[in-house]
Order: sequence, then structure tokens, then C-alpha cells
Amino acid sequence: MKVLSSCNTSKTLNAGNMESLIECQAEAEVKKCPLLVPSEIEEGLCHLTDGTKKRKKVISWPFALRRTSTNGDCPGQLDSSLKIPLFGQPLAIICEEDESLPQPVQDLLTILYREGPSTEGIFRKAANEKARKELKEDLNKGRNVDLESKSVHLLAVVLKDFLRNIPSKLLSADLYERWMLALEKPSKQEKIEGLKEVADKLPRPNLLLLKHLLAVLHHISQNAESNRMDASNLAICVGPNMLSPDTENTLPLEVQKEMNDKVC
Repeated sequence: MKVLSSCNTSKTLNAGNMESLIECQAEAEVKKCPLLVPSEIEEGLCHLTDGTKKRKKVISWPFALRRTSTNGDCPGQLDSSLKIPLFGQPLAIICEEDESLPQPVQDLLTILYREGPSTEGIFRKAANEKARKELKEDLNKGRNVDLESKSVHLLAVVLKDFLRNIPSKLLSADLYERWMLALEKPSKQEKIEGLKEVADKLPRPNLLLLKHLLAVLHHISQNAESNRMDASNLAICVGPNMLSPDTENTLPLEVQKEMNDKVC
């Protein structure tokens, strides 16, 4: 994760049918810019508080929070369209027929992309355990949830919970040895190429989520001075939820720690 987030990932993330999201150039202006849906970003301009307009940098981001729902609920809420639990399922089962990510996962990623860079300790700080269980249950049952009203830290914890419960993990336990071999390449560029080769072996839904998750983490790491979550800290907090060997539970704790360190 640290290797990938330190290189220019925009070419990889721009591939496919991604929508453009507009971001203010100055970091101080980012909080003043609401998350924009595609119809709102055509001009590529952000209104500042003094009424002027400033040209903005285009960042590739494929999702926007739902502004409407089929049952007339408030913007940002989920409908009850889920037919199976969201957690603990292979991504191939819960992804849409067009291979897009489940809407709740899209919404979590979108809010974290927007709010994460300005949230100190994002993905590191814990959330209320009762709130975590309740939100997880609501998402699992497809209930209407106003995610925008929830704590950003709670959303980050729930996303990690989702990643941790993917069978064989997001990066696939079957590919564990290949990931480790890629990291043993002598140069940084060879490591990057090796990691890309292994990533190409992932199931398509896993690769799709990996790309968007790395986009979120990279975006957050760019504001590490204020959120105190650089690539290394993010890797420590998120990495173990993404990959582990099948035999992890049978290994001594010291060996498990060593493996987690390699994953990070």
C-alpha cells in the first residue's frame, strides 16, 4: 500500500468509465466545496465565499451520493434493495449485474473521499461499538440509513469491518505468496510492476474495489499534515483488513504480527 500510494496512480485510476469530480485547488477551499454529482461539474468551477469563481482541478472519482431514492427518502439514504447481507459475502455475489460496487459501499467511499482528508486520525480512531453494530446491522438488512449524519470515524470503522469480512479478503488469500514475492523485488519500480501483475489476477469486483479504496487512501494521505494519516499510518490501520494467509488463525501470534507487517 505504501509503495502504490507513493507513486502517481492517476493513470490507473482514470481508466474506465469514471465520472469527473471537481476539487478546489486550495486545500482551505476544499471544505467549502460540496460533493458534486456529474450534472453539477460540467463547468469545472467552484463558487467561493466572496462570490467569485475559481477554476478547479479535475480529480477522477466515479461515485456520487444518491440525491434521490426509489421510495422518496431523503438524499443520501439507502433504499431496501439489498436481497442478501452486505457483510461476509464474496464481492462477486453482492456486486451489481453491471459489476458496479454495492450502493452502500459506494456511499461509504464517497463520504470518506470527501471528509477523510480533513478528519484527524481517520481509519485510526475507534468508534462507538454500539453504533458500529447498529449501522452494520442496518446496512446488512438494507434499511434506509442517512450515512451523512453519521460520524466519519464510524463510517471508516464500518468500511474496515466490511473489508475484514470479505471471504479470503480483498487481496485474496490465494495470492498471498505472490504479493509477498512482488515485495521482494530489488527496486521500487519493479515492486510496483510486480504488485500490478498480482492485482491483475484478482477477480474483477475485487480489483474494482481495490482501485477505489486506494484512491480514497491516496487522497487522504495527501493531507497528512492536518489529518496525521500518511501512507504508512494508513497501511498499518487498513492493510491487515485487506490480506492475510488462509492459515493465519493457526499461526503463533508472533508469526501473525510479522505477516501483518509485511502486508502493511
